[in-house]
Amino acid sequence: MIGAITSALSGLTTATRQVEQSAQNIAEGSAQGASGTGLIEDIVDIKVAETSYRANLAVLRTTDELTQELLNTFDETV
Repeated sequence: MIGAITSALSGLTTATRQVEQSAQNIAEGSAQGASGTGLIEDIVDIKVAETSYRANLAVLRTTDELTQELLNTFDETV
């Protein structure tokens, strides 16, 4: 279960970096008056990061549920 948590946290970190980079690109592009495909790519990257966040949070929730179930089972047998 530790591996799942580590993997999920790594995924959240990667998604955070992607959002930060895309947001910076958008801000710099807006300041320069740029538009076009770069903006679209950055928006898509942010949506991909959102999906990654949701998936990694689901892994953390599932891991928590499994841990609780394991502890409950152990508590009942002891």
